[in-house]
Amino acid sequence: MDSLPLINSVLFSVLILFKDVTSFTLTASKSANKAILGDNPFTISCAYTLTGSDQLFTIELQRKRDTGNTAAFETLVTFQSPSHDLLNFTYQDTALEDRTVATKSTEESKTATLVFNRIECDDKATYNCKALYTDGVVKLAESSVSVFVRANTLFEKDKTISYTPSASLEEGDDVTFQCSGDVGNEPVGHLGWFYYLNNDTFFTINASDKAVSQAPVYQPGTCSYKRTSTLQLKMLRSFINLLVRCTVQQDNYNQFGDGYAQTTNIQVYYPPKVTAIADKTVDEGTDLLTLNCVADANPRPKYSWLLPNGTVSDGQSLSLTNLKVGDNGTFTCLVYNVYKQVNHTANETVYIDVHTAAAEIESENVAVIVGVVLGVIIVILALCAGCVSMVLRIYRSKEAQSDVKKRRMRKGPIYANESFLTGDLDSSEVRTVGINQTTASSINIESEYLRLDDNTRDDRKTYDTIQNI
Repeated sequence: MDSLPLINSVLFSVLILFKDVTSFTLTASKSANKAILGDNPFTISCAYTLTGSDQLFTIELQRKRDTGNTAAFETLVTFQSPSHDLLNFTYQDTALEDRTVATKSTEESKTATLVFNRIECDDKATYNCKALYTDGVVKLAESSVSVFVRANTLFEKDKTISYTPSASLEEGDDVTFQCSGDVGNEPVGHLGWFYYLNNDTFFTINASDKAVSQAPVYQPGTCSYKRTSTLQLKMLRSFINLLVRCTVQQDNYNQFGDGYAQTTNIQVYYPPKVTAIADKTVDEGTDLLTLNCVADANPRPKYSWLLPNGTVSDGQSLSLTNLKVGDNGTFTCLVYNVYKQVNHTANETVYIDVHTAAAEIESENVAVIVGVVLGVIIVILALCAGCVSMVLRIYRSKEAQSDVKKRRMRKGPIYANESFLTGDLDSSEVRTVGINQTTASSINIESEYLRLDDNTRDDRKTYDTIQNI
């Protein structure tokens, strides 16, 4: 049996090999796009077709690793033809026998396979199926396939996260976070950064774009890569119970990734900032007035109140009862907290103005009196305006009546028509007409005058003046 490989080698060396095979075909294939490192089965197959008088002698499965040089293929296993009943296959690389299963082809399947039950780093290579056959002439056929070994990230087992400074952080500090770990291979993963406030991991803040990552370093023992990334954050007072997370992202690009490491809750200290308190005005005798002081600080601050008389009252709230005018003054809220052995203080003032009830009533009375006086003045002005308007109307009426009486008492002639005004009559004719009408009634005279328009009336007055001279 051991002489068979030697015979095959001799045949390969002496035969003239033809590349234009038309009747016999050979195809190398793999069971998955990538082999996964570890106990994950993976199959390489060499399938062929025969026609007519074609006859298969052997199929060799070869391997060539990517070592950066022009190394030749090495044979892993040789499969005999289905017609060879005594021998199925022979391992040339005996190290594979413990973790692979070789199966030669049959008349029906026409496929030889090598199943890897456990994938190792060195299994990444180019695999070549090489068939020796005859169709009357001994010939050779080949087909290759490349196999990549994927190394899933081992971040959950190989990870670290740290930050400096690591204690007594306060507002304004620049803190550097560092994360490193296994990021896998095929593909090589990345490290992402996220942080959360007040333990709320549902509200995620992505800080990956602020991080700086180093080039991945290959780990020969695991066929994987390791990365290191740093993130710098300036501590803010809004960083309440800060939680920082580093995730490896090989397939999943989110806050969970394919594994993560995170810090414990980080406390950020900052001095008190007191909310403004509005000044207040109250009535004398007010039963209860409560002043509340609110400040934002970490650690939690302590409160006290400084009263106008110099006394101090501890507590966040101050209750004032039975207020009197003499209780007017400025009340001061004092707030402080301590960290890094330093006392940090802040304060806020509020002025309390206590009014007497009498003063309030007096001010109300003054307002009423002013309103009444203004109302009376407005009424008087309205009455005066009405009286003036009435007097003018009476005066104009009397003046009109006086003009009528004057005309009745005139001895001068009355127009019979308006011929004089147009120049159709001379003065002697007008005088004759006037003499003949001396007996006309005063009513007709007034009617005649009232029928004239304003211009004619003016000319009439002129005429009357001439007549009376």
